[in-house]
Amino acid sequence: MSDGACGDCGVATKEKYVEILEFTHFVEFFSFRKIGENHKEKSLVKKVTVVVALDLGTGNTKNLEYENE
Repeated sequence: MSDGACGDCGVATKEKYVEILEFTHFVEFFSFRKIGENHKEKSLVKKVTVVVALDLGTGNTKNLEYENE
């Protein structure tokens, strides 16, 4: 899923996330979507898009547990 952010080698940056892998997993299962108080709509899902990304969070990343080692 590329939005033109930085499309080299399938790696895209979005805000503070770096996408490192994206693939489609083909599987069949039923999903139920609530459409009313007592009603649900059943649909067959045939594929799921999986995205693996790194969260490049910033801030205080110092781990005090390992400070004296």
